[in-house]
Amino acid sequence: MDYVTTNIRISEEDYLRLKEEAAKKRKSLSAIIREKLARKGGKSLASKKKLIAQTKKLAQQNAKYLKDFDVVGTLREMRYKEAK
Repeated sequence: MDYVTTNIRISEEDYLRLKEEAAKKRKSLSAIIREKLARKGGKSLASKKKLIAQTKKLAQQNAKYLKDFDVVGTLREMRYKEAK
């Protein structure tokens, strides 16, 4: 894997917290930051597919409650009520 060297600005509090974590785990500060970025960076394809399946299932369950519901009309009504 190729790495790119970069400069970032973080608060002193975050820097000290990350340094402490690195010392406890006996890793470099860079390794700790890369771990955190990798965790935040993305979910596995399987977890994405699972999330999509759950969303579709919930949409199907809620469809019976939203039949003939005018979403656009409701949003317009809400917008104009808030504007007054």
